Amino acid sequence: MMPKHCFLGFLISFFLTGVAGTQPAHESLKPQRVQFQSRNFHNILQWQPGRALTGNSSVYFVQYKIYGQRQWKNKEDCWGTQELFCDLTSETSDIQEPYYGRVRAASAGSYSDWSMTPRFTPWWERAKGL
Repeated sequence: MMPKHCFLGFLISFFLTGVAGTQPAHESLKPQRVQFQSRNFHNILQWQPGRALTGNSSVYFVQYKIYGQRQWKNKEDCWGTQELFCDLTSETSDIQEPYYGRVRAASAGSYSDWSMTPRFTPWWERAKGL
């Protein structure tokens, strides 16, 4: 059994070093505000870098799918990109189908979790803008 003063010392050092307030690396890499932007059925997936990312040392991986499908598809042109956007116009060409997009980041050998868009239907987005 650990003496109480050792445990108390551990807790004090744990909180003083800030370990309790830090996030895992993969969580701070996670792309933020992932969303589709659509203009005249030209559909671009956009995102912001995670909180830990500054500069351009990170790369991003993009996938998409139609609502109801199980399998995500890689967007090859945006697989390992350094851009903060990806043109998914060809992949979202059925304007009445609802789609999802998602992005993950990688930096220095660490990978984030996926960040997913809300459901996106090109026709609905076009109709909202009229």
